[in-house]
Amino acid sequence: MIKKLRRTKIEPKPVPVPEPVVQKQRLSVVTGGAGFIGSNLVDMLLERGDRVVVIDNESANTHDEVYWNPNAMNISGDVTDFKLLKNACTDADCIYHLAADISIQYSIENPTKSYKNNVIGTLNVLEVARVLGIKKVVFSSTAAIYGSTSEPCVETDRPDPLNPYSVSKLAGENLMKMYNDLYGMQTVSLRYFNVYGPRQAYKGQYAPVIGIFQKQKFEKKPLTIIGDGNQTRDFIHVADVAHANVMVAESDVVGVFNVGSGIEYSVNQIAMLTKNPHGTTTIPSREGEARRSLSDNTKLKDIGWQPRIGLEAWMAKQ
Repeated sequence: MIKKLRRTKIEPKPVPVPEPVVQKQRLSVVTGGAGFIGSNLVDMLLERGDRVVVIDNESANTHDEVYWNPNAMNISGDVTDFKLLKNACTDADCIYHLAADISIQYSIENPTKSYKNNVIGTLNVLEVARVLGIKKVVFSSTAAIYGSTSEPCVETDRPDPLNPYSVSKLAGENLMKMYNDLYGMQTVSLRYFNVYGPRQAYKGQYAPVIGIFQKQKFEKKPLTIIGDGNQTRDFIHVADVAHANVMVAESDVVGVFNVGSGIEYSVNQIAMLTKNPHGTTTIPSREGEARRSLSDNTKLKDIGWQPRIGLEAWMAKQ
């Protein structure tokens, strides 16, 4: 008798479906992120998809207003508060440190307070980054550390700070270098030249010259020129400054970089570009300010950065 063989149905094994790769959203912390430069940087970081934490004490002495972006996590506080800073920076990928007393004249009148806020605040940022394992810190420094120069400023030039503000920023740069050398942290110091653009200060004795001139023109007043007006500055648009911050944060570069246009204008030329029909008036020169400031921006250009907005074209639209 022949037995019939029973067919066994073999079920196909399910093919494993790989888990989707979820890319971690970058978390950036911006100190001083409600001020002029900081708020423009916050906007740029949010637009590229970062989560952003902003820390600002809302008391910067050169701002007409503070600019909290509602899409960021906004914390009203001071970088001299170590505990607050540490809590705010937990899980951060990068800290952009812009918080500071930024006015030269204010620092001359309040040297102890200016130095304490700028240096202790910077040290706190670095120590928080070290404790939390944050590998990148980008520091906003200043071209004022060069002092008065006759040639375009190069990063290797010997600093010659002329006022408490620039001395405090040079101390911050030295702290940045030490944390890179000693702890292996990737630190970058960006030496800003004269920054202008949206949200610049328009009033007060600490406002920059372009902001002051724009306000005086609006109010139909003569433009106030300090001294003979032949002192020159290198003006760089705030969007180009924000772009420089993001670029160095995304790269492995460390050290010091100039952030300027590489073009200088005198105060008298800025007055002409303002096209104010109400003339000008003069006041005495101020102590502790350089006669000339011009960047050599070759080093930053070598990593792909370029200034995109020209001063004359921008002022023609104002």
